Amino acid sequence: MRLFYTPVGARYINRQVLAIFLVALSVLLSVALGDRLIEFLQKAAAGNIPADRVFYIVLLRMPELIQVVLPFALYIGLLMGLGRLYSSQEMSVLRSAGLHTNTLLMWLMPIILLVSLVVGIASISLTPKAKFALEQELMQLQKRIGLSLLQPGIFRIENGGEQVTYSNALADDGQTILDVFIQRQMADGRQMTVWAEQGRRSQADPQGRQTLTLKNGRRYVGSPGSAGFATMSFAELQISIESAPVLEQVRDIEALATSDLLAVPAHQAEWHWRFGLPIFCLVLALLAVAKSTVQPRQGQYARVGSGMLWMLGYYLLLLLNRWLIETAALPHQLGLWPVHLILAACAAKGLRDLGLPAAR
Repeated sequence: MRLFYTPVGARYINRQVLAIFLVALSVLLSVALGDRLIEFLQKAAAGNIPADRVFYIVLLRMPELIQVVLPFALYIGLLMGLGRLYSSQEMSVLRSAGLHTNTLLMWLMPIILLVSLVVGIASISLTPKAKFALEQELMQLQKRIGLSLLQPGIFRIENGGEQVTYSNALADDGQTILDVFIQRQMADGRQMTVWAEQGRRSQADPQGRQTLTLKNGRRYVGSPGSAGFATMSFAELQISIESAPVLEQVRDIEALATSDLLAVPAHQAEWHWRFGLPIFCLVLALLAVAKSTVQPRQGQYARVGSGMLWMLGYYLLLLLNRWLIETAALPHQLGLWPVHLILAACAAKGLRDLGLPAAR
């Protein structure tokens, strides 16, 4: 005798939902991760970040993506999986055998609660920790930009060709570059060309700006095709150099632990957002069950379009609710509950109208 007995219908329905859920999750994660991976690989190819840190940075973005992608993937899995059962009239067979609304929800609830739990753990704990680690990594990489700005033996073309930089070698100290060449387009249309025996770079600030101190060189300023170039010899010359920042700076509030959020509007909005995401996942799943009904002749994808509008509308309303709390236009005591309750009421009405006999 088995301790836990799972009805055949429950296993069959869950397999249908899980198959589409996993496909949707793979596609959404691939798109989200691929976009960020390409961005970071481009920065690595340009020498702005070390290539060996790209996958670590992407990994730190995973919890943030998971907490948003999982509810959407579960919604799609429920909407399309149940929609296929309705269109093939398999759900009609189960209904004729006495399947109740609460029984269907009971069969689906383990998946829904498990996904909601994972979203909650990610939003409340994992994402803040990953964001904090990302900020620390970002600070270290910004400091190391100076070591990769003028890689020896490479012409770097920046600002759409307005600046070209080159250095022939790197001294043993790892900070001094030798035989430096810089050509820059000036605001008045003239060209400035600088050559120096050596130069030393300062550390980059968060915006990627550096100061390059050149020693023992010559500077030429003039217009191309003209013989009237101004020439100057110098013992020391400082030139500002800009490079693209490694990443956009992460907001400090997102890297704070949930227990460290303070009683200010922005922090309160963040607190409600973190605890609201697992509720969003749960209500969204119930909404998917309510909106998945398809008439036999409509086809299994007949409700996908309207279903996506419900999903996106719910998420956008949450973003609006969060913004209202951040700007103190809405009392923080309300949190995100106005949106949750409205959509939960819509889900409850849809479940009542499924046409399945309700348990009493």
